[in-house]
Amino acid sequence: MEIIKTDIFKSSEWNDFLSSSYNMFYDRKFLDYNNVFNKDIKWHHLMFKDKNKVHAIINGNERTDKDGKIYVSCDGVSFGGFIFGDKVKISEMIEILKEFKKYLKDNGFVRCILRTPPNLYQTKFNEEYEYAMLLEGFQVNKYSITNIIDLNQFEFEKLKNSKKRSIQKSARNISVELIENNVSERSLKEFYDILHNNRELKNVKPTHSLSELVFLKNNLPERVILFAAKIDRKIVGVCTLFLVKKDVVLNFYLAADEEHKKDRVSDYLLYNSIEWSKENKFRLYDIGTSNVGNVMLQGLFDFKKKFMADGFLRKSYSINL
Repeated sequence: MEIIKTDIFKSSEWNDFLSSSYNMFYDRKFLDYNNVFNKDIKWHHLMFKDKNKVHAIINGNERTDKDGKIYVSCDGVSFGGFIFGDKVKISEMIEILKEFKKYLKDNGFVRCILRTPPNLYQTKFNEEYEYAMLLEGFQVNKYSITNIIDLNQFEFEKLKNSKKRSIQKSARNISVELIENNVSERSLKEFYDILHNNRELKNVKPTHSLSELVFLKNNLPERVILFAAKIDRKIVGVCTLFLVKKDVVLNFYLAADEEHKKDRVSDYLLYNSIEWSKENKFRLYDIGTSNVGNVMLQGLFDFKKKFMADGFLRKSYSINL
């Protein structure tokens, strides 16, 4: 098995592999925002080849702390870990992980951290990858719970009556629009202000600056989807979807104007974005995590459950080398 450190911004093989196993967080068009905005990430993306065929890829970067050099998959994105080719057997996964560990040791890494998406993201659901990881000495070092909707099962009529009445009431005075054209900092400022102000009330900042969100939307216009909820032509709520796989939607931002809390803007916006995803033939809709560190946000979790979003684990694995 040949392991190749890859410049994905130049590699046609990386791009070809993604064409059949697409994941937005491995796409150079997405990752490039980290370079454009000087995030100072030392990339260390790897391809695993045998007989000139790519069997697996991993997005990654290197960090240095007091203990030495750490391999992380991956900073600058939500998820990392391995993407294996469709026909890779569990025995080959194990062999790839063995070679991966040897490569890391040979290159001076003292630790490895892999932040993986929920197992449900797989089209063919199994836990072979996790078994291979545990067998090769990786351990779960962090975990969180995210709420995911099976869009094939989602129907308005299946929602609780109170939620249906709320959505129907909101429809009388709220309109939801897609932002489809090229955007600029000027055209997206009102949209971003809603997001920024909402996060400021929670003493946090959005992951992306206005400039970065503009860049991502223009660089991946068909994969970064922006919704704006309006009352009397004024934006009162925003939603940002990342179409992370060919059949998976990740709700990255959902925010509403505090002054319009009584209008249930978030409920109506979330419902519309779910319906859009279902109409566009996506399989899963990930609303995002419902915990901060080891603290469960019960109210947030319950809000998502009312939209038929069950809880699934996001796991981070680590190994000391």
